[in-house]
Amino acid sequence: MNREKLLGGNKGFTLIEMAIVLIIIGIIIGAVVKGKDIIKSAEQKKLYTKYVSSWQLAYNNYYDRTGWILGDDASDTNATRDGQCSNASVGNLEAQLKAIGLTPPSEGPTGSSLVRTYTDSQGVQHALILGFKYNVNIGNYIDITDATNGIPFDLGIAWDRLIDDIRDGTAGDFRYAAASTAPQTNIAWPGADTSAVPASAAILRLEF
Repeated sequence: MNREKLLGGNKGFTLIEMAIVLIIIGIIIGAVVKGKDIIKSAEQKKLYTKYVSSWQLAYNNYYDRTGWILGDDASDTNATRDGQCSNASVGNLEAQLKAIGLTPPSEGPTGSSLVRTYTDSQGVQHALILGFKYNVNIGNYIDITDATNGIPFDLGIAWDRLIDDIRDGTAGDFRYAAASTAPQTNIAWPGADTSAVPASAAILRLEF
């Protein structure tokens, strides 16, 4: 009895057929992975536009109308001014904007215009907090960090590319700070898949 009779006339897959199947599976997997990357990139861009960029625009508009620095002091009226951002509360920042007819940035899903959530490439959820600060070596700047886990590196790198067209973290307006409380901006971004470092931050240098 020959092999064909033993198999009841059924033939197995040829090597070429198996190769084609594997190629198709590879294409499907690649498309899924690429799709996730596209979704993540869109999320990062939206977060920048609706969150960081909107506060930067509010800061610039406030200066254009008043000649003052938004958050120059921690009061609603911004009455005591020295030209330095003093990390005013969200209520005081919004009150300063409203006092001259400007609409504060939207609150978003967190209920605060200064706070947003983001899940990094390691699956860690971050509560990002934005603040206006001053440093003698940097000047006025926006600080973005997670008080517990620090800045997620994949997000910081993505924003650096958006703002400065590079991802080094040491040049341009957007930089990596290893310590939010004492920012040093001569340290490059760690890898995008590196676990976040507590107290680390992203900083965006402001024009005024």
